Amino acid sequence: MTMAAPEAPTINPLNPLLYSLLEHRFGSVLIANAGASAQVQRYKDPLRPGKFIKRAQSWGEYYRVCCPFCKEDRHRLWVNHTYGADFIDGRRMDTHLAVCYNDGCLKKEGRLEQLSDLVFGGGRQLQTRAVIRPPTTDYVIKDIEPPGEIVRIDTLPDYHPAVEYLVARNFDIKELAERFDIGVCVNPAYSSYGLMKGRIYIPARMDNKLVAWQGRIVGNRSVAVKYYTQGRKSQMLYNYDVAREQPVVILAEGAPSVWRMWPAAVCCFGKSLSLWQEAALATTWGDKPVFIVLDNDAQEELEKTTQKLCARNMNVVPVILPDARDPADYTRPELFTMLSAAADAVEVKTDLSFLQ
Repeated sequence: MTMAAPEAPTINPLNPLLYSLLEHRFGSVLIANAGASAQVQRYKDPLRPGKFIKRAQSWGEYYRVCCPFCKEDRHRLWVNHTYGADFIDGRRMDTHLAVCYNDGCLKKEGRLEQLSDLVFGGGRQLQTRAVIRPPTTDYVIKDIEPPGEIVRIDTLPDYHPAVEYLVARNFDIKELAERFDIGVCVNPAYSSYGLMKGRIYIPARMDNKLVAWQGRIVGNRSVAVKYYTQGRKSQMLYNYDVAREQPVVILAEGAPSVWRMWPAAVCCFGKSLSLWQEAALATTWGDKPVFIVLDNDAQEELEKTTQKLCARNMNVVPVILPDARDPADYTRPELFTMLSAAADAVEVKTDLSFLQ
C-alpha cells in the first residue's frame, strides 16, 4: 500500500514565546509530542518546609533544534515547552529541562547556563513569565500523517531484510499486515523523518484514526534511536480498538509484545504510563483483570505501574518473566502458562484461552 506525502503540519506551540526565541536563535524548530501538556504532580518536601518535590508522569511537548555545542544537524537537542517559563527571586526556573540526544552535551559543567543565555540572552533573565497555552480541555482524537511512502510488509519479497527479520522472530507476515498494517517506510516525506527510511513502520490507531506511529530498525544492531516515534505517545494505547472488546487486558511495553499476545494486549510505547493512559485503562476495563507484562529489564517500572493501577482499584496481575527474553520472544503457550500462574498467585479468575 502506497501513501501520498502529507502537507506540512500547522505550527501551534503550547509556549509560543519559547518557540519564537528558539526559532530566532537556532532557525529550524521541530515539535515532538505536539499539544501534550506536562503532567506533573507536586508533593510537599518533608525535609524542606515550604518546598515541593515534582514528579512527572510526562513532560509533554518538546521543541527540537540542532545542538550548537556538538554541531549536529538532526535536531537532537530537545527543549521542553516549560523550559524557563517562570522565575523565582530573579532566577529563571526549569532551565534543566533540555537534553542533547546526540552527545549528551548539556551534562558538561556550565552547559545548561550557556544554553539559557543563548535562548534568553545573558541580560534577559528577568523578563516576564512565558504564557503557556493550555491544551484542549477535551481530548479529541485526530488523524496524523504517516512519515511518507509506506509499502505494506506482505507485499515485499521474502528476501527483504525487514521480512527476514520478522520471520526470524517467528511472526506471521500476513497476520502483521492484516491485523496491524505493518509496513516499511521507503520514502520519508520530510528530511526530518530521514531516520524512518528502511525502518519497519508501526501505525497506532484509536477509533480508527492514526494517532501515532513508530519506526523500528531492522535487526538488533546498536543504534542511538532503536524506535523512532511521532504522535501523541502519552495519549494513546496501541491496539486499543481491538483490546477494549476483550474481557481482559495485557499491558506490554512495545508493539512486538502486542503482536505476540493479540487480541487482548495493548502497549504504551515505553516502560511507564502517563496519567492519561492510567485513566484510559481504568475507565475502559474497570474491574476486569489487567496483566502487566513488561520487558525483563523493567522490574522497577513493573512495581510502579502495579502500584499506580492498584491505587485506581483495578484488578492487577503483575507478571515476572523467568529469564532475560522479552514477552515477544516467548511462544503463546508459554505466555499462557506464565499468565495463568500469575493470576493463580493473586487469586484472579479469568479466561486466557485466546493464548493457546
